[in-house]
Amino acid sequence: MVFSAFHNVLIRWKHCTAANTAVIAALCAGPILYAVTATIDHSAMVNDRYSLQSAVDAGALMGAAKLALGSDELVTGAAETTARQQVADMRNPASFEVTIDRDTGAVTVTGRSRHEPLIGFMSEPKPISAKATAEGLLKTPLCILQIGNSEMKVDDQATIRAGGCLIHGNKDITVASGAFVQAAQTQAVGLVTGPVSPQGHGGAITIEDPFATMDLTPPTDCAGKTENIKVVTNGVLNLAAGVHCSQYKIEKDAILILGPGDHWFMDHLHTKENAVVRGDDVVLIFATDKSVKFNDTSSVQITARKKGPFAGFLLVTTRDNDKKFVIASNNVSELLGTIYIPNAELEVETAGQVAEDSAWSIIVAKTITLKRNPVMVINTRYSGSGVPVPSGVGPSGLAPRLTR
Repeated sequence: MVFSAFHNVLIRWKHCTAANTAVIAALCAGPILYAVTATIDHSAMVNDRYSLQSAVDAGALMGAAKLALGSDELVTGAAETTARQQVADMRNPASFEVTIDRDTGAVTVTGRSRHEPLIGFMSEPKPISAKATAEGLLKTPLCILQIGNSEMKVDDQATIRAGGCLIHGNKDITVASGAFVQAAQTQAVGLVTGPVSPQGHGGAITIEDPFATMDLTPPTDCAGKTENIKVVTNGVLNLAAGVHCSQYKIEKDAILILGPGDHWFMDHLHTKENAVVRGDDVVLIFATDKSVKFNDTSSVQITARKKGPFAGFLLVTTRDNDKKFVIASNNVSELLGTIYIPNAELEVETAGQVAEDSAWSIIVAKTITLKRNPVMVINTRYSGSGVPVPSGVGPSGLAPRLTR
């Protein structure tokens, strides 16, 4: 376009100078100079608009990529900084406005500037603007969510390895000097202190319960039934899915085999002394005031439901249950699925690996405490596990994209 305009100008100049008179040439020079300047000025304005659009595009993409990290201030700062870097060479300053819509996971950046003509008398300064919206489709998988008002504590020599996912605390995350946390991202609404790699971030926004609407009403209850404690020693108990009204104690080399399906435990489940718990395609749902304890040398290998309303869930309790769920066995090798105990405490107190063979594990609890020197391994090999990832915690697998 610019070349064509210059070509036309040259033709006009040729026609003017063909008369070979100074007067005619002088009369032609003014309009030709004006045309040349106007052409250059228009090109400069187009470049300014292009630069501003590129800036808001880059800013929106950067902001969308930061959505999972936390506060609106962080997202806004990242988007604005990126946009300003793109317009460092513009003649006139630009201002940027960032709008965040967390319901849709979108960040919109609007840029405004003005174009001043190369020669002041030619025209008034013209405002220019550009706008871009990007969706944050790349969400780091959420694997540990502490949703209560108490801090998440990693004490003694405990270690959490969650290299492919996000650890989030709705209050503080405190890691003792001898402990260690390694994750793709570690963040808290309050403070993240102690040995964390990469460095954790405070000031995150609160993450609400991703499963708050899930129905936890048992199909039947145990009202009117006599309390019963079943102690299993040195034998095998095959337990079909359903509502279990008895308390179960699996001890002294006994084996508990859970049949596929939903297991509603209306009383406690405790294991110890080389007991074994196995189950594939199962979910363990505990009533109010009831809990599970895997003690000392118990062997635990259970995988979550593969279909139905509890698909992806492994260990669940009602929302008014504030008891302590304890993993104190050194032999818990597989917990493949989501642990959802929103108002209860998860306490891990072992001297060995926890869930090292799991394809993935997700924990949502009011309070999470690790003691002694357990190594909690959170793997994120989602494909091929056969267990679906519950909506709200898994990755989308896509990068942020511009939507408009």
